[in-house]
Amino acid sequence: MKSVFPFSVAVSLLLFSFLLTNCDNREIASLVLTNGKVITVDGNFSIHEAVAVKGSRIISVGSNQDINRYINQSTKVIDLQGKTVLPGLIDTQGHMLQLGNALTYLDIHSTTSYEEIVKIVKERVKITPPGAWIIGGRWDQNKWEIKDFPNHSELSKISPENPVFLLRVDGYAALVNEKAMNLSGISPDTKTPFGGSIIHDKYNNPTGVLINRAMTIVKNIIPGETDQAFKEKVRKGIRNCLKNGLTSWHEIGISPYHVSLIKQLIDDNQLDMRTVTFLGEQEDPVLEVDLENYFAQFKIDNYGDNFLSVKGIQLHFDGALGSRGAALFSPYNDDRDNIGLIRIPPDYIYRMASAALKLKMVLNTSCIGTRGNQLCLDEYEKALKKNPVKDHRLRITHAQVLLEKDIPRFKKLGVIPAMQPIHATSDMGFAEARIGSDRIKGAYAWRSILNTGSKIACGSDFPVETNDPFASMYAAITRKDVSGNPPNGWYSEQCMTLEEVIKGYTIWAAYSVFQDNILGSIEVGKLADFTIINKYLLAIPPEELLDTKVMYTIVGGVIKYSSEQ
Repeated sequence: MKSVFPFSVAVSLLLFSFLLTNCDNREIASLVLTNGKVITVDGNFSIHEAVAVKGSRIISVGSNQDINRYINQSTKVIDLQGKTVLPGLIDTQGHMLQLGNALTYLDIHSTTSYEEIVKIVKERVKITPPGAWIIGGRWDQNKWEIKDFPNHSELSKISPENPVFLLRVDGYAALVNEKAMNLSGISPDTKTPFGGSIIHDKYNNPTGVLINRAMTIVKNIIPGETDQAFKEKVRKGIRNCLKNGLTSWHEIGISPYHVSLIKQLIDDNQLDMRTVTFLGEQEDPVLEVDLENYFAQFKIDNYGDNFLSVKGIQLHFDGALGSRGAALFSPYNDDRDNIGLIRIPPDYIYRMASAALKLKMVLNTSCIGTRGNQLCLDEYEKALKKNPVKDHRLRITHAQVLLEKDIPRFKKLGVIPAMQPIHATSDMGFAEARIGSDRIKGAYAWRSILNTGSKIACGSDFPVETNDPFASMYAAITRKDVSGNPPNGWYSEQCMTLEEVIKGYTIWAAYSVFQDNILGSIEVGKLADFTIINKYLLAIPPEELLDTKVMYTIVGGVIKYSSEQ
């Protein structure tokens, strides 16, 4: 008997079979984070449950049910069990090599007297060969009972055969011993370099304290380190940062040669954090050179899937408040003969800003005092009139002490304040004594700046301060120290909100270096950088920020740190 099975039915069955085999054409995630509280920092500051990642990019954000469709047997799934996901936290002011040094060299950060420093160095001398340098730092005379700058004499007595270089906590001053001064040629007759100061005693003898550019006299004779030592210190610093939840940092002031070593780390798959580097001053600021051509040689928009971008230029304009180097218009209240220091001619800022605008690079100028900030804004304004670039992202880092009339100029000129909230609580013990009750009203003035419509790109200035972003967030929203003092906060009217400081460490930080299209929020298409923590920040008292624990740090869809490791 002949088959009566219709040909059309046979075709339909074959097509149905084919579809059963091939209909699973959905995109499959390599990593899924589920059952969490995902603070996206998108335009609506949306909160979701889950995220799907494919390779190094985010492919979906939504509910657990939404994300389940991206999972198959090859997907790594992390059940967050209610933990919080933040966009990968970005520190806009860091010094990774210095952090590596701090983790390697003599750390005297916790000392409470000069005598204690001398004792620590004396112990190091016992195990250091004659002639070898002893390098360390992070001392702060403001923590001592006697808050005057030290004299090298006691230090020199216990280290006659070893040159000693001890950097102050802010990086704008150093203490050196007699051996180091002899080797570098510092004497009562040594001419003070422009933008620096050699402190002398009443007999005109150098005390061993060098301010700002005067430090280079000694720095220039310290033996250089090997390439391998540089790489090891950077990696040591990065491991410390990952543990604290940072996924990216802005390296402030670096040489092109050191950039080449960072590229080697990326090539060897040994750089576990992203970095945007700001090239340091590479020539005498009083010389006329082609700055645009110089920096164009080294600009890099993207290297190694955005693990390295070289599109920043760094300038240090004045000094620090703690060492009375911040440039003011009138004398310090506690040093009536001193108005601080300008390290470079103001015109150099104009020339640098002009080059940055033409190259679409970010100029980041460190300004702390009222005079430093105003003069920098003046030079930026001149450069912008000459080179009218609308979306330029010029930055002033620190922006610590501002005149009231200069605060709106940031928004008007489009200049981004890159500020470090934790500086305020570190400095509050001495700041008002330095500059008085009137000038202090424009110091660390986050709320006044935000109220004009400016974005604040947040950072820590590590290792000057801790690189723990949650300690910085606590300082920003409370203006209290870790002991809860002062009880009502120090000039608490200048506090940031928690949402603002989270943005400061994420989307505003990314914006400040032209990376807000790839980083800073948890949105489809952006790089899969996440900081996963044990607390839901939006529902805890401020004090609990200090106890926040990082569970995972994920960079480009890869777990770089786990608390379980």
